[in-house]
Amino acid sequence: MSNRLTGQPFPVLLRWITEELKQHQSIFGLHRSQLYVPPANPPYAIPELYGQYLGTPLGPAAGPHTQLAQNIVCAWLCGGRFIELKTVQIMDELEISRPCIDAADEGYNVEWSQELKLEQSASEYVKAWALIHLLPRILGWDEHLPLGTVFNMSVGYNLEGIQSQSITRFMERLRDASEELAQIRAVLRSGFPKLANVEIPTRLTNNVTLSTMHGCPPDEVERIASYLLRECHLHTTVKLNPTLLGADEVRRILREDLGYREIQIPDPVFEHDMQYGRAVQLIRQLKSVADAEHLSFAIKLSNTLAMGNHRGILPGQEMYMSGRALYPITMNLFHRLAKDLGGDLRVSYSAGADAFNIVDILATGARPVTMATDLLKPGGYARLRQSIEQLDTAMHQRQVSSLDELAKDSLANLERSAREALRQPRYKKNYHPYPLPRVKSPLAAFDCITAPCKEPCAVCQDIPEYARWIAEGDLDRALETILARNPLPGVTGHICTQLCQTRCTRNNYDQPVAIRDLKRVANERGVSAPAAGPDTGYRVAVVGGGPSGLAAAYFLALSGVHVTLFEARDRLGGMVCLAPAFRLPERILQADIQRICSLGIEVKLNHAITTVPEELLKQGFSAVYVAYGFQRDAELDLPGKDATGVHTAMAFLEQVSRGEKPYLGKKTLVIGGGNTAMDAARTAQRLTGNPVTVVYRRTVHEMPATMEEREDLLAEGNSILELASPQRVLAKQGRVSELRCIRNRLGQPQTDGRREPVAIPGSEFTLEADSIIIATGQQPDLAFLTGSTIAVNQGKRVRVDERTGQTDAPGVYAGGDVVRGPATIIQACADGRRAAEAICRQLRVPFAPTLASVHSPAPDPSRIKVARSRLALPIRPKALPVAARSSFALVQSTLSISDARSEAERCLQCSVLCDKCVEVCPNRANLAYTCSPIVTTLPLYESRHDRLSIVGEQVVRIEQTRQIVHLADLCNQCGNCATFCVHEGEPFRDKPALYLTASTFRSVDTDGYYIAREEAGLAITRRSGGRLARLIWKGDQLWYENEHLRATLHRLNLSIQQVQLKQSLAGTLTLADAIEMYVVLSGVSASLPFLPLGLA
Repeated sequence: MSNRLTGQPFPVLLRWITEELKQHQSIFGLHRSQLYVPPANPPYAIPELYGQYLGTPLGPAAGPHTQLAQNIVCAWLCGGRFIELKTVQIMDELEISRPCIDAADEGYNVEWSQELKLEQSASEYVKAWALIHLLPRILGWDEHLPLGTVFNMSVGYNLEGIQSQSITRFMERLRDASEELAQIRAVLRSGFPKLANVEIPTRLTNNVTLSTMHGCPPDEVERIASYLLRECHLHTTVKLNPTLLGADEVRRILREDLGYREIQIPDPVFEHDMQYGRAVQLIRQLKSVADAEHLSFAIKLSNTLAMGNHRGILPGQEMYMSGRALYPITMNLFHRLAKDLGGDLRVSYSAGADAFNIVDILATGARPVTMATDLLKPGGYARLRQSIEQLDTAMHQRQVSSLDELAKDSLANLERSAREALRQPRYKKNYHPYPLPRVKSPLAAFDCITAPCKEPCAVCQDIPEYARWIAEGDLDRALETILARNPLPGVTGHICTQLCQTRCTRNNYDQPVAIRDLKRVANERGVSAPAAGPDTGYRVAVVGGGPSGLAAAYFLALSGVHVTLFEARDRLGGMVCLAPAFRLPERILQADIQRICSLGIEVKLNHAITTVPEELLKQGFSAVYVAYGFQRDAELDLPGKDATGVHTAMAFLEQVSRGEKPYLGKKTLVIGGGNTAMDAARTAQRLTGNPVTVVYRRTVHEMPATMEEREDLLAEGNSILELASPQRVLAKQGRVSELRCIRNRLGQPQTDGRREPVAIPGSEFTLEADSIIIATGQQPDLAFLTGSTIAVNQGKRVRVDERTGQTDAPGVYAGGDVVRGPATIIQACADGRRAAEAICRQLRVPFAPTLASVHSPAPDPSRIKVARSRLALPIRPKALPVAARSSFALVQSTLSISDARSEAERCLQCSVLCDKCVEVCPNRANLAYTCSPIVTTLPLYESRHDRLSIVGEQVVRIEQTRQIVHLADLCNQCGNCATFCVHEGEPFRDKPALYLTASTFRSVDTDGYYIAREEAGLAITRRSGGRLARLIWKGDQLWYENEHLRATLHRLNLSIQQVQLKQSLAGTLTLADAIEMYVVLSGVSASLPFLPLGLA
């Protein structure tokens, strides 16, 4: 596959636009509902910029969104009216390293100028200019309104290159494009007569932005800008680097204020760039030159920030940062310059701009504002429209009628915004603490739509489904959907570790959907009463009444299996009973337990099973599920731990859960770093009324406790002592008085990825303590297995089949902590469900047939597309003020129904539609098409004695109706689609690559497809592994041929009517290739007939 871009001819692009709009009400994949429709006299318009009217004050920055005609058109359609054309230079045959973009969070890139040759770039810009002028008529918009569009050319990188004949000719073509436009008008007259009389000015631009390389000498910058002003007579903007703020300030902002501690910026980056004082002098001098020429001069804030390549995603040693991490730096640089220049400063802004800060930026007087990193994220170009809507709303709320009024107190606004940028959470590194929302499966050629939030959920909860029911206000259906896979919605609605939220697609935008909170609302406000299935006559014993045992009992009872539940203690719930009431009220746990027990489960409390599990089979049970859990605190080798005042976490929390109040004194220490340690510390604080110190041997970043638990611990005034290991408990008169510790440093990573704590000799110290709680894990009591055939692995856990949970003893299953070790509640539930399903298979009874829930109607894809282009801040439940958290009152409240519906609407319905690779591709190289689902069984052939013999069969499944095709001609392998793909894959490599012309298909040797209309019918050619295959479709017949065989298939049922061997083959072969080719051919020809493929 080539990484060279190919521009499309003007008539091809225009026909594409008109036909796609006619068929799908979309243009280049942007649905009409996503487009910005210009109103009359918008308050945010700029009446005069470079002698022109600008309809909106924003647009795409010079970069990937402005190098091909269709890119520029897409930006314009979504509201971008200031089009900053991609930078050109004299060296126009650069080899750009790939991938060149990493926009996973803050943006990074290793590309900077146009990848096309100069004449190709000019051609793309002229085509875009013409198309933009035609679009109002094509779309049926008011043609009397001004177009309000300004093209801004961007040139670099030195005076010699800019003065060259090639660059001069390029600039002249953009100032007078009459020759190219005459050819375009001829095309319009002959092929699009209704558009022929649309006026298209021959001058594309009268302004330029100068972009120079990092380290360009200031005198060179001044000479170039003066040349552009004096000799070229162009309104001129000079792009400045964020390094002007100085090494100390930039590093302080990034590391201390924002938390980007991994970023390393070498000293030469600052030493070689222009210095601040010289920049101020240059601005004043160039402003004087511009005034003398009756032109305008501005600066562009800011360029990207050069730094070392710390991520290892992009090639090379250096990369350039953009996006949200650059915003605070640039705003503070802007503030300093404006203050030192007395406010006499024109600024074109581009650094981390998005819909949530666009108003603040424009209130500083900066204009226009351009965006790049934000448009590279899911939603793509369509994000522009929300910025305009946010601006319009803010101006109406502030009762201002112009941008000048909005920026009336520009210096004060700038000072405030610069200051707030350093404090606002959304610019800090930990605002997006989770990795990209991605599943572990490879990206397949077909059927890739999936909701990533479901994969980390052990029970595979259908989150988009119940979110959709909540959004519609049907909480009963939402609860029914939850209960289909999760028997403890109340418990998990309060204290689930919510790994689902770490994979929520909203992490690509703002903050994840509050999935756990939605579950809690459904549980508390919805009504659903699952009923036990018809009695099957089978009896199953479940040993252990914790989450795993309860889950197994629930699903078995729903399947009509009689369950006897044995619990050694006097209450059900297992370790969940130990959860503090401020996190999980007792009534919530009991409601979940009651729902399960109401299915007819026989519960035997205070009934420890002391015999081997196999004995229960002899008592008439058809199967046994062992879910003992981890009943004991893990032993910690800590001398002196027998002193009075030293508690184990489980024993301590057990006492508190039963209403007891262990004496702790005033100073409590907790040893450990997991969620149990956090619970113990927060509980101790409530009992003592004093802050608690958690002693942990690694750093906070390595703690197994969830981030939420850590944050609550600290918010309540407690502290974490990092890198400290306890050595001995010191006592006075038998009672704890101090804890001796030693300081650690972090060594090499261990098998779990966390670095090993290494003691620092001579660093011992002591901590005063009235009580110590040891929370270093739990361990099982496996005495019940003595004499059993059940095997235990090296980790002292019961060994089971991973698919079924069956142990080495036939008929005995196990799950939960006794198998996994200390795990989460939802993992325990999943094990119980897994075993119940396996037991039902063993007993040959239907598994939980009553759980077939009704699915809500799939939402309109266009509505989802609009939602996927918008930022939307989360709605979080109210929490008790920290000052009120002295009791065991529940800290977090439940969302109201109206708030829950609003929060549920933030769900992007990833199980219905993805299209990320479509949205994030600047070049529109990925397109969605529709097809009919196919599930067919094909014979598996082998050649024997020059004849084909059937030796087996293969099932081909293509089940989703929405698929992706990759347009190889439009791809430069920037890597952006791979960044955001929900699978472990690269759409530009893994999806069917379609070449638009025979010449581009033949010019490469990589895998791909080519479609053409031939006399014999509609034909598709596929190259795979260097080998060619062809499929021709005519009527109801499909003719397929590859190097080994020819075959005829019936199109309607894909039955094989005839197959003929051409030459012998080694191994086996099926016609799955033919089916895939037909799916691409039929889907593309029906869904995307506007592509330039020679189709009708």
